[in-house]
Amino acid sequence: MSSEVFKFTGARSAHYDNYLGPFMFEPYGKDMASRVPIKNVQAVLELAAGTGRVTRHLRERLPASVRLVASDLSPDMLDVARGKFTDAKAVEFVVADMQSLPFESNTFDVVLCQFGFMFPPDKQKAFDEAFRVLKPGGLFLFFTWEQTERVEIFRLVYNDHVLPYFAGEDLTRFKVPFSLHDPAQLKNFLTTSNFSQPAVERVVLKGIGPSAHDLVQGFFITHAIGQEVADRDRNAFERIVKEMEAAIIKKFKDKPVVCELAAYLGSGTKS
Repeated sequence: MSSEVFKFTGARSAHYDNYLGPFMFEPYGKDMASRVPIKNVQAVLELAAGTGRVTRHLRERLPASVRLVASDLSPDMLDVARGKFTDAKAVEFVVADMQSLPFESNTFDVVLCQFGFMFPPDKQKAFDEAFRVLKPGGLFLFFTWEQTERVEIFRLVYNDHVLPYFAGEDLTRFKVPFSLHDPAQLKNFLTTSNFSQPAVERVVLKGIGPSAHDLVQGFFITHAIGQEVADRDRNAFERIVKEMEAAIIKKFKDKPVVCELAAYLGSGTKS
């Protein structure tokens, strides 16, 4: 299952943060950071930190003495995250593959990941690595998105406008970010990696976008998906832009766009 269409490099990293960050990742970033304990914590590791939405909330929440490491496979995404901090020593930014973390075992009190486990080819290995680097008694937290069919804005963007254009092709590459929506599967990843007290719950939060145009910018215009359509057929690209924006306004109104988002929160501890 290829996730190339969801790789954000160069200017796309900043576009991703500017247009989709406030709407999709800010509400869940605040929620996740709020679940991290602040007592008896010395070191925290964030996996797939991306543009630092969760990282910023973590640094604000945690005592200054707590070591905070933000890792991601994309240097460009981490560059955007780094720009959110005036103190260069506030966060350690590390380019790292979730499937092979460059940290000693039993290092962190908390390991967390917002919307990253859908992407590594060997997902079980990524869960194993999270377990390995946790200290005994440590907490593991992660979010994965609900399937597009069960979230109105995702269904509108992908099912109604993106996927029909690529009808007849292999569509799995467009579904990667929404591919881990089975609570039983998520719980199995946790138990197979030997996490104790494995739990999965559905979390519904409100996404607020400044405008329908901003959301279309993030989901399509500045996204690799939109670029692929534009490269094939500029007229189709412009048509989809207009139709997607009009559909969002009709469904959710405009300035701001407010709608429900849904994701699964997984958690476990290392005994």
